[in-house]
Amino acid sequence: MRRLCLAFAILLLASPAGAGPRPVLDWLRYDPGLLRAYSLTMDAADSARQTLSPIWAGAATPVHRVLLLVPIKSVDAYSISVNTILGVFRERAIPARFEVWFYGGDKAVAAEGLAWAEANGIELIMTVGSLATEYVHGTYRGHRIPVVTSASKDPVPMGQIPGYDVGSGTNIAYTSINVAIETEITYLRRLIPELREVAVIYAANNKSAVETQVRPLQAVAAKHRLTIREIVVRDEQHAVEDINRYVPAMMTTLKTDDPDLRHSVMLVTGSTTVYDQIGLINRFTGRLPVAATLPDVVRQGDDSAVLSIGVNQSSAVQIAALYGIDILLGKVKAGDLKVGLVSTPDIAISFRRAREIDLLIPFSFFEAATFIYDYEGRQVRSFGLPVVAQK
Repeated sequence: MRRLCLAFAILLLASPAGAGPRPVLDWLRYDPGLLRAYSLTMDAADSARQTLSPIWAGAATPVHRVLLLVPIKSVDAYSISVNTILGVFRERAIPARFEVWFYGGDKAVAAEGLAWAEANGIELIMTVGSLATEYVHGTYRGHRIPVVTSASKDPVPMGQIPGYDVGSGTNIAYTSINVAIETEITYLRRLIPELREVAVIYAANNKSAVETQVRPLQAVAAKHRLTIREIVVRDEQHAVEDINRYVPAMMTTLKTDDPDLRHSVMLVTGSTTVYDQIGLINRFTGRLPVAATLPDVVRQGDDSAVLSIGVNQSSAVQIAALYGIDILLGKVKAGDLKVGLVSTPDIAISFRRAREIDLLIPFSFFEAATFIYDYEGRQVRSFGLPVVAQK
């Protein structure tokens, strides 16, 4: 009876009246190696769900039950996240059956997922992405099932937890894919010692990027004697139009105070709407260094940032998976865990772009880089290891 009441209460928190068609989970890309370790089944009665069961666990082996709550379709980002979680559990030999619940932005479906978890013996919920974390933070704190957030922006500036060195005191353990803003500025100053101007580009509808990257940068600007200038892209539908309009205007503004662009940088935030257009941004920026907060924005060829100072998504999600394992094994309570952070940022470098804009990369960056692309745009280092050329 208590579970039924709780399920009903959760469902009331959503607004099902405006719900659209059932979300369809047919877009996640699973690593072939993982599909040899887990059997993938679809729910014939529910297009929003998939189940992955550990093939390698014996029939008599107790299997943990984990629900992965996925908010929107983001093929690259969320495929990486889900594969990372599955991989960590397999590497640590923790048998778990994963229920992947895709709610497609429909909060009624998200609420249904949480109610289903309560009624069906789920032991752990893991959010995949900032939107799912924001939803669970607002609706599921204090409930029975422990939660670990993954692939989510920094919970401290988001107001989800008061500080990095304390637990939430609730059923939720938080992790972050962000680098602390002071660390970001320190590295940018190593790249451009006399840095004075930072043009930050972000999507207005990406609340998490605004709260965890843009606002913290503004808050410390005076302390670091920086001028922060903003380029705001409205949303995905207007991204090309807004970049075509505002990036050239920003270049004119920057050149007024810095004609040679030797004291300026453009910073691309973790807004998919923005960084998916990195090639278009590069068309207007000339010799201005375009840096990013996500390593994924440094790529082969010219459609790449010159440098990234951030956290590789899989590195951050690994922390979340390890938190989840410790909770399932009874080693710790979710509310006692401090914010899970990657302590040293992942640096990604495109020497092709650096040569094109005549930017000198500090040797210390080269030594520490997690990902490197050479002068031809070929990847020569990945996850800190040399990439062997294919013959």
